[in-house]
Amino acid sequence: MAKDVAGYMRSKFKFSDSIKLIKNIKTTGTVTPSSKFLIRNLIAPIDFAAARYIVELGPGNGCVTRSLLRHMHPDCVLICLELDNEFVVKLSALGDSRLRVYNACATSIPQILEELQVDCVDYIVSSLPLALIDDEVVHDILVQAKANLRLGGRFLQYQYSLANYADMKPVFSSVKLDFTIRNLPPAFVYECVK
Repeated sequence: MAKDVAGYMRSKFKFSDSIKLIKNIKTTGTVTPSSKFLIRNLIAPIDFAAARYIVELGPGNGCVTRSLLRHMHPDCVLICLELDNEFVVKLSALGDSRLRVYNACATSIPQILEELQVDCVDYIVSSLPLALIDDEVVHDILVQAKANLRLGGRFLQYQYSLANYADMKPVFSSVKLDFTIRNLPPAFVYECVK
C-alpha cells in the first residue's frame, strides 16, 4: 500500500509544488499534494449531476480543484477562495469558464456569494489546515460555511488529526468521519451536513 502511494506521489508530484507547500506550511498545512485516494474520498459525497454551486476553500495548487472540474456538471460553478497569490495565478490559468478564483480568506464567503448573486451553495470543499488556524477564526469559518449552504448541503473537510472534530459537532446537524490511509500523511475526512 505504501508503495502505491509513493508511486502516485512521484508521478503526480512537482518538486516546485513541494517547495511552495513547505515555504507556506502555516497556510497550506502540508508538504505534499493530496493523493488521488484522499481526493476521491473527500469528494465522494458530492452529487455532481445536481450540484450547481460548489465553494472550495484553500485550493492550493489545485489538485482537488482539477478533480472537481472533471466531475462537475457543465452548468455548475466552482468558487475558489485562496490566500496565496501564486496559487491564485496557477488556479486562474486552468482556464475553465465554470471556475471563479478569488484571492480571499475563507471568512469572505458571504461577500463573494453576494457579489455573484448566489443565495446558497450545494457543497463547500475545504483543504484548510484548521488545526493551524486560531480557534475563533475556525469557528467563524464553520459558521459561515453552514450559513451559506443550502438545507441538506455538505461541508467536506480533510485534516491530518481529529483536533477540530469537537468544533464541527455543535455547528452541523451531523458529522460523519472517514479515514484515508493512502495519503502522505494519512488523513481524516469529515462530511458535515447542514
